[in-house]
Amino acid sequence: MQGIITGWRALRKVGACWLCRQYQELDHGLCSVCLEDLPRLPPRNCQPAIATSEAAQACRMWIAALSYEAPVDRWFQAYKYGHQPLLANAFGQLLAAQVIATYRAQKIYLPEAIVPVPLSTARWFKRGYNQAQLLAQAVGELLDIPVLFPLRRRYTRESTRLHAKDRVRNLCQAFYCKEPLAVQRVALIDDVITSGATMNAAARALTTEGRVLIDGWAFAYTPTIDKK
Repeated sequence: MQGIITGWRALRKVGACWLCRQYQELDHGLCSVCLEDLPRLPPRNCQPAIATSEAAQACRMWIAALSYEAPVDRWFQAYKYGHQPLLANAFGQLLAAQVIATYRAQKIYLPEAIVPVPLSTARWFKRGYNQAQLLAQAVGELLDIPVLFPLRRRYTRESTRLHAKDRVRNLCQAFYCKEPLAVQRVALIDDVITSGATMNAAARALTTEGRVLIDGWAFAYTPTIDKK
């Protein structure tokens, strides 16, 4: 925890707040008012409403730092689509603190490794970075947990605008594991948990290589989803 607090203070600087654009001392790129107003989630399992019972078994626990709603959505979109990869450092601080609080509350051990959800090669070239990977590396450094890259992703359609059941179909066999894992407890990191389809598809690819206990971590969680 001391490392997280130290890193948190290191992010303090004077500048323009990402959300209100006021020029003042910042934490995580936000002024004190915007930081306090973030829709934080309690330290508990935030399992999404997923489309199939099979998918429900892929992750043991789901953790996210913030609710994906205004103004978090605008802040996150600057990171993912606005070519602001350094925001991963601020997001990593928030997620790492939430992880520690949740695992302490559940009285369980932290994972032995972190695995980011990969992008397809085409999408990586278009964006220039994998937002889940940068988030995983920021959290891994804070928690002193190694980041592994056993997963690969085939090209699929963008799932952002798809309904929950369509996401599951779109992601069927989208991921594969190029090497077996030498650990048994893994945190799988994505940027946002919506239906859970992406995380579950990636988790199932990891479990094909042996008995692996997987927890899903993300910066934000969508509180409601399209149930059509």
